Amino acid sequence: MGQRIAGSASAYLRQHAHQPVDWWPYSDEAFAEAAARDVPVFLSIGYAACHWCHVMARESFDDPGIAAYLNEHFVPIKIDREEHPAVDQIYMAATQTLTGAGGWPMSVFTLPDGRTIHAGTYFPPVPRPGTPSFGQVLEAVNDAWVNRRPQLVQQATALADHLGSVAAGQAKMFSRSLPLPVSSDEPLLAPVVAAAVDRLAALEDPTGGFAPAPKFPPSAVLDFLLRAGLGPGPSAVRGTELAARTLGTMARGALADHVGGGFARYCVDAGWKIPHFEKMLYDNAQLLGVYARAGVQLPEAQDRELARRSAAGIGAWLEREMLLPGGGFASSLDADTVMPDGIHREGATYTFSRTEAAALVPDRGNIFWALWDGRAAEEPGPEEPQLTIALSRTPAPGEWAALDAAFAALGEARSLRIQPSRDEKVVAGWNGLMVQSLAEASALLDDPALLRLAGDAADYLWSTHWDAAGRSLRRVSYRGQANTAIAGVLEDYAGVALGFQALAVCGGEPAWIGRANAVLRAALEKFLPGGQPFDAPDDDPRVLASRAGARTAEALDDAVPSATSLLASALLNRAGLAQLAGTDPYDAGIESDLDLVRRLVGFVPAIADKAPHAAGSALGVATRFVHSSSAELAVAGGTPAERRSAMRLGILAGVSQWGEMPRPGSASTGYPPGPGGALRLYVCRGGVCHAPVGDLQSLASLLLPGLVQAALDA
Repeated sequence: MGQRIAGSASAYLRQHAHQPVDWWPYSDEAFAEAAARDVPVFLSIGYAACHWCHVMARESFDDPGIAAYLNEHFVPIKIDREEHPAVDQIYMAATQTLTGAGGWPMSVFTLPDGRTIHAGTYFPPVPRPGTPSFGQVLEAVNDAWVNRRPQLVQQATALADHLGSVAAGQAKMFSRSLPLPVSSDEPLLAPVVAAAVDRLAALEDPTGGFAPAPKFPPSAVLDFLLRAGLGPGPSAVRGTELAARTLGTMARGALADHVGGGFARYCVDAGWKIPHFEKMLYDNAQLLGVYARAGVQLPEAQDRELARRSAAGIGAWLEREMLLPGGGFASSLDADTVMPDGIHREGATYTFSRTEAAALVPDRGNIFWALWDGRAAEEPGPEEPQLTIALSRTPAPGEWAALDAAFAALGEARSLRIQPSRDEKVVAGWNGLMVQSLAEASALLDDPALLRLAGDAADYLWSTHWDAAGRSLRRVSYRGQANTAIAGVLEDYAGVALGFQALAVCGGEPAWIGRANAVLRAALEKFLPGGQPFDAPDDDPRVLASRAGARTAEALDDAVPSATSLLASALLNRAGLAQLAGTDPYDAGIESDLDLVRRLVGFVPAIADKAPHAAGSALGVATRFVHSSSAELAVAGGTPAERRSAMRLGILAGVSQWGEMPRPGSASTGYPPGPGGALRLYVCRGGVCHAPVGDLQSLASLLLPGLVQAALDA
């Protein structure tokens, strides 16, 4: 039955190819089949690393009776949400509207035109209190289709109309603009930043983060708080403190893989001790950038060391476990380990029994072992409870050697176990975000190996995902081949552009600016045809029908930052990089870019004191207006160490360029160094330059008034 999906680029689809369900991939042909047979469509939406997707697959889709009923009465379609984010987004909106909740696996029933008639998430194989079995759901939908179809069509129409009105409301988010990014407007935006920091302080959970369990890493919010912490005044101090507390909690807890590096998707408990073990590239891309920044910026030396080690751990994990031939990065590692008996055991690779722990680490010292039992009630399990690993407190400098030895012993034992499966499809946008973080972390952590990884991944994206002739970006590739049937979405274009820009700046390769600009030009043509942003192309009739023909863009963050905020950040970079690209800084196109940036994040003042936790990425862009405002930095002379330190300060401030740049209007004359080749630093904003300075403290006072002396000394 699985011939249609057996060769898919998606590991999620391939995981289901053995089943008796006659799965179709998401396609026009599948919906045409439903229309021809006059049956509804069943959409099963998930992703390769999803634990509960595996559970429902084993319980229901492997069942011959369930499969036979599905095949007879429906056209079953298997969808990888990571390949089709716009499809996932619209059906998640439908599911949440109908049920008040959402998640994966997502189980959606539609008309042959794609409009939703019923939806849910995980359904068990037998009824449970308040939850029907999957078989009962299938029978109920089929009965309604046969006996009450007009009511189903009416319900689907009403739902589509509702989702269309929601889309119209989302479009209004982009109807106002921020003040112009000039110094005289700073008082207009600084209170917005302060209001957001104050609201986040009120939302801060006692156990870390800004929401109750389950505990997801609030990466975009943490990035905003660190940026806010670089400004003047009490809100900067408060922002830094808020960021430091949650960063420390996550880095000490079991969300962090202390043995192998990287971070899990989330923790199910309030104490950050029970992780859901899947590791996602998009999470770790964001966290690498945040922890690298914190490793330079935080005022306390122990906090900086913990942050630097967290960032380095992500880099080591990325190279060891996620790097693919050609330079791209895999999408995820599974939450489950498939044991020799075929049973999926969540976290089996990562947890230890008490006996194992005592044998490997007799003197546990600062390691905190937390009881973890992630088994479903009906699954057999090991006799001994399994333990996760966390730190009881932030280690002092003299404690790291013993911890490193303990983690090495645990890592050696872990390497002998069966490892979780890896989804080896390359997603363009997530890889672009990782390129950005790797490039910036290479400068912040002074680690050239990270820059090499960034360069290789960027080369892969440019050669494999970018179609120069068609001026388009492919979202997914597998084994070096792009899937031409899956077009990139705005998230992909913006993420790739950001990666290319960071590589140009941190790697000193201006060619990447031109490539970033090519991607951005295509993005503006495809996703802002009349100035109104859209997240996805308009070529999917099911997505359009499900929203009564409306298109939309999401202004708020999800697991990945809002695509419109990513685009705003890339456009702000492009305006700042104009001189390196050989463009007149006063070019009308740059002014147009800045106007668009202001509109893409113009909703920030209205949301800052209400729900800043949902708009961290947009707040981060707005904060750049307040603090760095398209600043330009030129570094001349000085020792290599001084130049690297100046680069770190420039990255923290979000300045647009550095290096021995030509003078404006000249292709050959560089900014002169100080006497005898001494360090000379030039800071300009909006074509107006400050007097050159010769030391890092003076540079910090110009760029980063909130950076404390302890962090500057580091």
